[in-house]
Amino acid sequence: MERIIVRSFIYPALQHPPPHLDFTDQFAFRPTGSTTAALITLLHTITYMLANSPYVRLVTLDFSRAFDTVRHRSLFQKLATMSLPDEVYNWIRNFYDHRSHCTRSGGELSDILNILASMIQRSALGPASYVVNTGDLRPVTIGNEIIKYADDTHLILPAQNTASCQPELDNISQWASDNNLRLNQNKTFEIIFSACGNRGTLAVLPPTLPNIQRVTNIKALGITITSQLSMNLPVDTLVESCGKTLYGLRVLRAHGMSDDCIKEVFRSIITAKLTNASQVWSGFCMASDINKLDRFLARC
Repeated sequence: MERIIVRSFIYPALQHPPPHLDFTDQFAFRPTGSTTAALITLLHTITYMLANSPYVRLVTLDFSRAFDTVRHRSLFQKLATMSLPDEVYNWIRNFYDHRSHCTRSGGELSDILNILASMIQRSALGPASYVVNTGDLRPVTIGNEIIKYADDTHLILPAQNTASCQPELDNISQWASDNNLRLNQNKTFEIIFSACGNRGTLAVLPPTLPNIQRVTNIKALGITITSQLSMNLPVDTLVESCGKTLYGLRVLRAHGMSDDCIKEVFRSIITAKLTNASQVWSGFCMASDINKLDRFLARC
């Protein structure tokens, strides 16, 4: 029943949201969304901004236990503004309401308390509900962008909007507080992408943000991205990781696994790693990076 509600009513409603909600920047738990689509949009946005800016700031943010803390009241307020039939909205409310929990320890049972927050784990409705909940998280300054994949949030600012970075972070913090979410400072980083040529070399970088570490490379949705948009480091890491898997294949062969089975394991693990989001990063590879991949495949 949950899947029918999501596919027949929530997904169509996401295509025609009310003015205060926007789902085009959320790439998780949607029929047309994927990590590849999110990464393509992320890199396209950065390179497009670099065409007219000496540098671009990217702040990656993560919310702690996001699915466990979303307040139902906030979710229902947003669902009420969407194009959902009354009976569907009431069914969703009934799905979340009247749930409770208690704890047993050492033979003692705690009081029963109502559950007023969190998505239902392993439910079809939970992920779709989280997408609705993030619909009103938007940048406050024209020219800035926010790209989301579930609770992974990426704030992108061109150089000319660098002064708006702290107000944008304050807005995200306020949104998180209003929705009973908390930013994980340990998983929040800033990286600055510089334009090629003299313009990027002479650019004066902005001061670091308080309590946010500035790094030279980040791992976004499983793909490592460097500040120069170079794939040298990601390719080296990828080849090293796949090389360790080759040792495992040798062990399997030594224990008598057939060649056909080894090839199937190779396709399932190594080929999957090499082709993961390759539509995104392959265009940023230099000839030396391609040669490394070719040599590794030849060794395989």
